[in-house]
Amino acid sequence: MNVKNRKCILRLSLRSLWASRKRNIIAIIAIMLTTLLFTSIFTITMSINSSYEMYTFRQIGGYNHGTFKEVTNEQAKAIAAHPKVKASGICSNIGFINSGNFSKVTAELSYMDKNCTKWAFAEPTTGHMPKSGNEISMDTTSLALLGVEPKLGANITLTYTIGDHDRYSYEKTDTFTLVGWWEYDTLSPVHYINISEEYANSVIAEGTNAGIERFRQDLNVMLKSSINIEEQMEQVNTDLGYTWESHGDENNVPLGVNWGYTTVQLSTSVDSSTIIGITAFLTLVIFTGYLIIYNVFQISVTGDIRFYGLLKTIGVTPKQLSRIIRQQALMLCIIGIPLGLLSGYGVGALLTPVVMAESSYGATITMLSTSPLIFIASALFAILTVLLSCSRPGRIAARVSPIEATKYTDATPLKKAKRTTHGAKVYQMAFANLGRNKQKTVLVTISLAFAVVLLNILVTFTGGFDMEKYLEHQICADFIVSSNEYFTNSYSAENYISKDIIKQIEADTSQSLSGCGYRLAGEKPIGWMPEDSWQMDVAYYYDSREKFLSQRSRRGDLVGENCMMEGFDDAIFEKLTVIKGELSPLFQEGSNAIAVAVHADDFGNINNLDYYPPIGSTQTITYIDEAYYTDGNYENAPPEYHIVRSHDVDYTVCAYVVVPDSIGFRYHTMGYSFILPADRLSNDSGQTLLPIVYLFDTTDDNAEKAAEDYLDKLTKSIAPELMYESKNIIRAEFASFQNMFLLLGGLLCAIIGLVGILNFFNAIMTGILSRKREFAVLKAVGMTNRQLKSMLIYEGLFYTLGSALASLILSVLFNPLVGRLLESMFWFFSANHTIITILLSVPVFALLGWLIPTILYGQTAKHSVVEQLREIE
Repeated sequence: MNVKNRKCILRLSLRSLWASRKRNIIAIIAIMLTTLLFTSIFTITMSINSSYEMYTFRQIGGYNHGTFKEVTNEQAKAIAAHPKVKASGICSNIGFINSGNFSKVTAELSYMDKNCTKWAFAEPTTGHMPKSGNEISMDTTSLALLGVEPKLGANITLTYTIGDHDRYSYEKTDTFTLVGWWEYDTLSPVHYINISEEYANSVIAEGTNAGIERFRQDLNVMLKSSINIEEQMEQVNTDLGYTWESHGDENNVPLGVNWGYTTVQLSTSVDSSTIIGITAFLTLVIFTGYLIIYNVFQISVTGDIRFYGLLKTIGVTPKQLSRIIRQQALMLCIIGIPLGLLSGYGVGALLTPVVMAESSYGATITMLSTSPLIFIASALFAILTVLLSCSRPGRIAARVSPIEATKYTDATPLKKAKRTTHGAKVYQMAFANLGRNKQKTVLVTISLAFAVVLLNILVTFTGGFDMEKYLEHQICADFIVSSNEYFTNSYSAENYISKDIIKQIEADTSQSLSGCGYRLAGEKPIGWMPEDSWQMDVAYYYDSREKFLSQRSRRGDLVGENCMMEGFDDAIFEKLTVIKGELSPLFQEGSNAIAVAVHADDFGNINNLDYYPPIGSTQTITYIDEAYYTDGNYENAPPEYHIVRSHDVDYTVCAYVVVPDSIGFRYHTMGYSFILPADRLSNDSGQTLLPIVYLFDTTDDNAEKAAEDYLDKLTKSIAPELMYESKNIIRAEFASFQNMFLLLGGLLCAIIGLVGILNFFNAIMTGILSRKREFAVLKAVGMTNRQLKSMLIYEGLFYTLGSALASLILSVLFNPLVGRLLESMFWFFSANHTIITILLSVPVFALLGWLIPTILYGQTAKHSVVEQLREIE
């Protein structure tokens, strides 16, 4: 028979809850702490993500979801009207300035509509956007570089290059009227100089008449969602009949996805290990909250077990008892969760700037996330954790019979006790008490050990950050000096660092080793590679392989492809890593040896060695003495390349070497890369060599500091077209990176440690509450308060001793596994196992084991035996 008694059950839940107001405060605090844990972690994580995204957007130059590149006006209108496109903006680039005051950061002249201006962080804060004629807006730093005071109506004369960095460009000088400006963002990749649509159209018409076939017009878009941006954009092209990979197709609309969005990076890097890691993290978070709440509800059930037994006698079913406990838990959530959400968000808001200050981005990049997902996810996780935590106490209450409820002591059934004539010792009683509820004992022990193991892993992790490995990978000398174009990986750069500047640096610094890396001043030479190797190469850059293969020169089975030739001063060869072979033949007269530069990943692994010409084989290099291009453009079809004069040099491959990225070309193209001594490269090629990078080591720490100060001054005032990298800069970046992990890990360990202490506190409290009758009887037969307190202290010490042993065992088991995992994940990590953290935790555990039982029992011992028995009855 179905009896409608839900209101009655709800009334019982409310009145029972109200009758235990003081005890429920502990439960509310536990729920609040759990919610605080979730909210603070989610707030910090999402705020760091938002800060990282904004940092990347500013580096990229905009936060639009993506770009449909080189569109016509008709294509732009069709794409903008597509249902998946939420908003769009046109950007027409007409020219650039990359010399003089703009040699460090290029200035781009473009027409941007309102949306593009907003998304590119180029909205005037003073004045307005250009509307007509020769109106112009730009950033304050650009005005300073031009020597113009920010003043509306000021006249600005600019000489800029019309076109888009190709051979059809030409220079034009014009005078503009300043109508707006904004503060320059130091992270911006370019200086935006915005012009009116009217002026842009006039320049495009002029350039077209001069032979420039096409100016670049892009359509930036914001989609309905930032999830699966690339797939959404591909769908737009598909729906409209456009392609995006067919070079030369008139309906080809290339796509550009804003990789600053985390969702884009996850979509390209997510794999099973990422999913497992996220799942493990969420499981850890839920388990942490479970540890906080479980014992609190167990205390509640222990205190009310007789009440539940009486309810059973009047017909309340086990299912209804479980519902009562679940309803009480949800009612406590109504108070605890909002408090936890508010306090957790406050903690996250306070800690996020601290965490960001320790990161490589700095506190100025901090973006505090206000995503509703933080509060929704935290509340759902908290409710899930509460329901999980109260499920077992609910089952305990439902299983206990009315008769058992009157003598319930939170103990599991024991085997028949053995009698002894030696009497019971206090520590033996304490040890036996731990076995009365083995599950609770194991839970408390693990929760305490959990914090120590995590802390030990954190110490192993941060202590394993190998500064020397990091420095060796990031920079191969104390100082590396070159132009801004070199450090920004500009393949079109023509000027790097002059010999006069190099002599000046040599004269003003104390060096133990120095030298340059060089490139040829003329055309790139041609290397000849097997077709299989060429096919492997072209697959990375193009899809239409056969089309490009037909345009390559052939010598039998070999395909001609431009190769990268870098020359080094003799002293610099010690900075190279020899993978196979020897470098000594490079310096022997008549050997005609050459080294092949191979690519290594962050861990130093070399893939596809079969791609490179074998050691000992002959490699012919065709040096170009004179050549020219016929008409064409790089978007639809490469211009035809005609060699007028050239000469071949046959080399013998003597070694495979890895060139540090910090002194290589800093970009990759198709074809092999070769290394020669600078003098031999100059003689064999018949060309002038251009120094692209200058590096040097200093004699000692004082000389390093003096050189750092000197180069800082040189690049800021004397030669602002130059930049430099140094070990000191890399060390600072590494320290910030390490400190960020230490801070986040320390925060997590502190929260887990607090959970362990709360569980220990709850375990002792549970033991006291559930054994009030037992304690009263023991006192009645002669056991003193001091002995009872000693018994509880021994229980606490046994808990903490067990936790220390568990921590040691778990650390010994997991440290090697974690070490190998971290070494496989981080190339700069070297596992260094330690148990010092565990040894230091033992005194802390011992103090807790003594202090908490002493305080808790002190409150119970105030009452007499008669008062305790009367209270129990």
